[in-house]
Amino acid sequence: MVLKQEQEEYQREGIEWTKIDYFNNKIICDLIEQPHKGIIAITDEACLSVGKVNDEVLIGALDKSLANHAHYSSRQLKPTDKELKHKEDFRITHYAGDVIYSINGFIEKNKDTLYQDFKRMLHKSSDKNLSEMWPEGAQDIKATTKRPLTAGTLFQRSIID
Repeated sequence: MVLKQEQEEYQREGIEWTKIDYFNNKIICDLIEQPHKGIIAITDEACLSVGKVNDEVLIGALDKSLANHAHYSSRQLKPTDKELKHKEDFRITHYAGDVIYSINGFIEKNKDTLYQDFKRMLHKSSDKNLSEMWPEGAQDIKATTKRPLTAGTLFQRSIID
């Protein structure tokens, strides 16, 4: 984005420069964060699903949704790719090359349940001021009416901010 903006500004202002070719990373950003279609959205949807959802189910959902994306692959989609572990790894072809990710722990990490536990712990503090700062900690874990934001969504929002 910086290279693009700077080169456009040089061109507008008539400044002489040597053009720098760069990989437009928008396709990778969309792969990761596009609403309803990106990796974060698919992971969030899996975390909110009812029933037995695990990392293997998640990689299946990623494969189903991203099978035709030029920058995403997995062993299920490319069975001859021995570099990837079956039902465990996926690859994103970034601007800097291929990066392999292990799906292990994605669901648990994305649910970020420690945060809810932390609020309950602070609410139960014997320090009255500290306890009052965390009223949502009073809710029983089974009675929580609003689902907490996932780690992926919180990360995405912090980047945007």
